[in-house]
Amino acid sequence: MTSLRILIVDDDEDFADGLMEVFELDGHYPVMTHNGKDAISAIEGGVFDVALIDIGLPDMNGAECLRAIREFRPDLPCFLLTGYSAEDVANQGIEAGAMEILTKPIDPDTLSRRLAAI
Repeated sequence: MTSLRILIVDDDEDFADGLMEVFELDGHYPVMTHNGKDAISAIEGGVFDVALIDIGLPDMNGAECLRAIREFRPDLPCFLLTGYSAEDVANQGIEAGAMEILTKPIDPDTLSRRLAAI
């Protein structure tokens, strides 16, 4: 699989650290932010192949973050992550262009398969 530049947007630092480790071991180049504002800044200033965005961010929800990212990178594959059932926000995420809503905890093998399809 080709190495990917992955943006991880999650306020749960332990979860984000875990994803960072998994991606680094798989040969990818992850970057982590913990809120929507920093994620948007990262997209403006960097090049990414995919973004993983938590629905429950402290400064905006994941669908709002995704919509803002789409202004800069309308073609960027994005996945929304959730640790709870939030059907209304999840629906907003799909409408904003998320490829899929993934439920935490995320199986690393499942996530690797999703990324390989990009």
